Amino acid sequence: MPDNMISIDFSLSKETKLLGIALVINPTVGWGNYALNLFLQLQQIPGFTPIVLLIPNGVEHLNPLYKDIVLKLIKEQQQIQRIIFENQTRQINLNIPVLHPLTDQFSLINKNIHGSQNVAFDFSLDTHITPEALVRAKEYNLIVAGSSWNGKLLQSYQINNVYTILQGIDPSKFHPAPKANLFKNRFVIFSGGKLEYRKGQDIVVEVFKRFVARHRDALLLTAWHNHWPSTMLGIEDKGYVQGMPQLTQEGKLLIKEWLIANGVPDDACIDLGLVPNDLMPPVMREADVAIFPNRAEGGTNLVAMECLACGLPTILSANTGHLDLVGDEHCYSLKSQSPAKRDRFNAGAQGWGESDVEEALETLEHIYNNRKEAEDKGSNAAIFMQDMTWEKQIKRMYDLLVQHQIV
Repeated sequence: MPDNMISIDFSLSKETKLLGIALVINPTVGWGNYALNLFLQLQQIPGFTPIVLLIPNGVEHLNPLYKDIVLKLIKEQQQIQRIIFENQTRQINLNIPVLHPLTDQFSLINKNIHGSQNVAFDFSLDTHITPEALVRAKEYNLIVAGSSWNGKLLQSYQINNVYTILQGIDPSKFHPAPKANLFKNRFVIFSGGKLEYRKGQDIVVEVFKRFVARHRDALLLTAWHNHWPSTMLGIEDKGYVQGMPQLTQEGKLLIKEWLIANGVPDDACIDLGLVPNDLMPPVMREADVAIFPNRAEGGTNLVAMECLACGLPTILSANTGHLDLVGDEHCYSLKSQSPAKRDRFNAGAQGWGESDVEEALETLEHIYNNRKEAEDKGSNAAIFMQDMTWEKQIKRMYDLLVQHQIV
């Protein structure tokens, strides 16, 4: 065997099925929460053992019970994780199937890990797929698209090994419940997702500035921490905001200071910083509305799904991955969508949408003046999300793997 290649062979039996997970468990980022819920749900299937191939990160942010359970379950897998970590420059061949996350253009995030069969998760944003990428796409046994828009995009390039399975929510955490009423008579607007152009927080800033000028009881709650600050480049391109938040030596984004510099009143905004997923539900439930004028989502937008599951009246741009979530009975849709220009990280943006500031502003105004209607939509949203639990979505994925004889 060449020096740049190693093999890891697992003892296989008919009684126990093994499946590698090449995602890092981390409760503070989207992929990490996907990995966590994949692992927790798959390990509950009788006769099935998921193998976590990469060292978890941020486990200290899990609640103590989850932390204890996860660490106990993966204790026997730490040797495998260590071997993979120590051989990152070598190709690692496993004799079990592996689930992989993809970057844009169908490249593996962890390019050195290869299973006996390989299933890839795709949340593509770039609608310009290169010939080289098409070759890579056809090398995977299956590709799981994170939204219907994403799946149709891939199929339009004659990539036929694609199946759409949406993300999920944990109903034990994200569900309607009484609020603590921490902000008394304030009208609280929540906005979540890492700060960057495609997620449209610059639109939120512009809309909120106009709204708070009308209603001084308005309060903006932001959960915009970004682990990859370079992706914020371009947030000011539309002219709604100036500059980008400064980054401290500790890695904290000074988002409130940036909001104030962009005209948001000091007493009208609270930035939450980095919030672990377990702590998000009580934060969301303090809000009166959530707003997501996102320009593009390759998946369905996990934060938006969690707001809907909490019964929070939610405003969604009607484009890309959000199209799996929108519906007049359970949310408010921003239907006026002009073509959005691409960001600096993607060559194509066909289907991306630019939300209309006036429509977003008037939607907030309507909710402000029609609280009972908004509450009813929120209740319908919680019911709508009951079919999108992690348990159901991961079971759909498992059934797909069985159907295609991956496991």
